[in-house]
Amino acid sequence: MSGKLMYMQIEQEIRERIRSGVYAPESQLPTENELGREFGVSRLTVSKSLANLVKENLISRTRGRGSFVNARRREAPESFADPVSEPGIFKFISPPYSNGDGMEHNRLLEGMNDAVRQQGYNISIDFFSSIDEELELLKNYTKPINNGFAVWPASDPATLEQLKIMQRDRFPFVQLDSYFEELNGNYLLTDSSAGARMAVRHLYGLGHREIAYLTAPLDRVSLSERFAGVLAGLAGAGLGIDGRIGVIPTSEEVNLHNIKERQLDFIRSWLDRQLGGRTPPTAIFCSNDTLAVSVFRLLEEKGVRVPDEISLVGFDNISAASWLPVPLTTVAHDFFRIGSLAGKILMQQRRDYNTLPIQYRVQPNLIVRKSTGPAPVK
Repeated sequence: MSGKLMYMQIEQEIRERIRSGVYAPESQLPTENELGREFGVSRLTVSKSLANLVKENLISRTRGRGSFVNARRREAPESFADPVSEPGIFKFISPPYSNGDGMEHNRLLEGMNDAVRQQGYNISIDFFSSIDEELELLKNYTKPINNGFAVWPASDPATLEQLKIMQRDRFPFVQLDSYFEELNGNYLLTDSSAGARMAVRHLYGLGHREIAYLTAPLDRVSLSERFAGVLAGLAGAGLGIDGRIGVIPTSEEVNLHNIKERQLDFIRSWLDRQLGGRTPPTAIFCSNDTLAVSVFRLLEEKGVRVPDEISLVGFDNISAASWLPVPLTTVAHDFFRIGSLAGKILMQQRRDYNTLPIQYRVQPNLIVRKSTGPAPVK
């Protein structure tokens, strides 16, 4: 396995040890040489892994003393005090779902509404299909009726600059699905790494040892963490993934589930290479359900049966996942809880903007359907 993938695995393993309490808050980590011996890598590889954890504010490094686990961040809020009077609107600002699936939007909005309705706030949603459209929506923060935004932030410097302006002006907002480290602001994410590990464990438990992974571009925190979770899950099971990774080319549009023709061509070519290899995969895990649906259709065209010949897993639990001829096993977000926490965070910021930022990952669930089964006997 390449050095790049190895340092990501080590980084993820240390991150999990911190979150699980193996490395307690304010405790000292093993030395770089000790970690290098444990993982069988050079000290330089370990140092690169630790540098990324420093950026996440999980650890601190002091020359001559070593690396230490930082004190834990605040946990998810369970309740907030009453917000200020004269409530207006909290908006969810998001890309559209071109496949017509609005289930995740509905559940998130229901969660937000459940959290804020007794305080008199209203909930609305605005969609954008480009960076410029998102910027225009964010600039509306100056309108008196807007009390706070739950923002799906496009990965672009212009979006970051606009959020900095909003933060400077003390306008309440919380980032969803991804975040900018430079802001040190509120964000809520699905624990994508945990979800990916769930999927890998499920496939491993069914006897699969040749597992391929197809992912959307790694331009968001959620997708990067999903990828890291796959690597950690496979490494924990003693499995490799060299030659089994496919990364979809970047799309020019901001859209969660819109596969362009050139991207479909990439999937088709990648799948041909996987099926034609010396040890074809017995299972394919996709970073979102839309990719999994495309893979299912292509396997269907080739006469490859799911799950008899290849098991298939997605991520997101869109409605189409359960409509396939063979319903899709998938990782489901808890959008209602994410929405509820977002509403509470926005109310808290309305009441006191100087509170510590809430930075929290919500646990997903694995929904097992008929697209996964025992690994075929070879």
